[in-house]
Amino acid sequence: MKETPERILQVIYKLSLEDELLKSVEIGKRLELSRPDVFHAVKLLKGWGYVAQKRYGKIALTEKGREKAEKMQRIHRGLIQFFSHVVGLSEAESSAAAFSAEHVLSDNAMNKILDALIKYNLTK
Repeated sequence: MKETPERILQVIYKLSLEDELLKSVEIGKRLELSRPDVFHAVKLLKGWGYVAQKRYGKIALTEKGREKAEKMQRIHRGLIQFFSHVVGLSEAESSAAAFSAEHVLSDNAMNKILDALIKYNLTK
């Protein structure tokens, strides 16, 4: 699978803003993933309590999943701001760096970056 379950959770979150209940095929199309890859990721997300799905039914975010996705969005936006305003990368480079950093930085490091952005008024 080329996408992480966390990335798939972010896509589910974005799609759920348009429609509360999603078909797995919609997720697969958005990320160009096979049905088995989507099935596997959804199974993991269900196990973690982030999504709910009845057998062969539509997928919905749980409250826990929505909170996790919103936190991930805040972190992603903050990292983009950091790489753009502090490091001086282009928008495209900042976005790519943020995706990479999300998977290697500790929660503490990301929170420190977000705190610094707020402290120096660098958030949008």
